[in-house]
Amino acid sequence: MQINSIDLWTEQQENHLDCFCGSFSDGLENFCLPFDTYKVIKNCNCIISVSRTDINIRNKHNAIVFYKEQKPVRLVVINKDTDVDKCIGLALSQSVNGVTLKKIYELQKIKRIDINLDEPSIHNNTDKREECDIGSCDRPSLLECMLQGSYTESTTEYGKNNLDLNFTFHPNIFINYTLKTDTEYFEILHCCAFVNETMTRIIPLQEHGTLDIEKIRQKYQTSDWPRN
Repeated sequence: MQINSIDLWTEQQENHLDCFCGSFSDGLENFCLPFDTYKVIKNCNCIISVSRTDINIRNKHNAIVFYKEQKPVRLVVINKDTDVDKCIGLALSQSVNGVTLKKIYELQKIKRIDINLDEPSIHNNTDKREECDIGSCDRPSLLECMLQGSYTESTTEYGKNNLDLNFTFHPNIFINYTLKTDTEYFEILHCCAFVNETMTRIIPLQEHGTLDIEKIRQKYQTSDWPRN
């Protein structure tokens, strides 16, 4: 199965709890979640190609795919040295209206699957100390939230630690994610992006999502980044 657009989360630093907590809870309404299964994939290779050397994003070597009725609906790509199981446990321990997420998962009978692809890690030359916080966006409702600093559409504080929300649109930033799992081939191309002034957060827009890229270009077009 080839997938060209999905709700995509990218872990910035190792054991990034906002990424795990947000991805495991976003979309929760009335104790129901927008997925029924998640698959934890160890030792895989998500290759991330970027058109600018100034943008630092490491390849990722673990992943989680969330499914609704066997269809992938969310993908989280995770750093090699992250303690994936510990972070999942902490994400599930968060409380929502006095109930832990773990309990909600149990009530909704959300199933976990584990696989290990045992692939040798493929690394790029990115310096992890300068890695950008990437918030891939595939839909208008999420873009509105991300431009306000949030990782999630649900009302949370995840992602709001970055105070630089002065975003500028850049039409010629290309970022491509490729990941082959046991059952899927993800190829998620981004064709433009919003970048904040300190270049600590980038919101790349997926070419094959539901965003009207041409309309966004017309609305936000500026001189290409970096600006003089």
